[in-house]
Amino acid sequence: MVEEELDETSHWIELIGESHIMRQELLQELYNENIELLKIIVASIVTIKKKSFQKPE
Repeated sequence: MVEEELDETSHWIELIGESHIMRQELLQELYNENIELLKIIVASIVTIKKKSFQKPE
């Protein structure tokens, strides 16, 4: 769910930038932060999935 929300946020930030509602420079930091959060969440999901498939010791 968090991954989907961050992905949608990226989409909206891109749309705002392309529509020139706000200057791209103002959106860039927000977009970069969103992408970093998305990377963290995806890495966490991958780790959880790997651990869930491991056999208990």
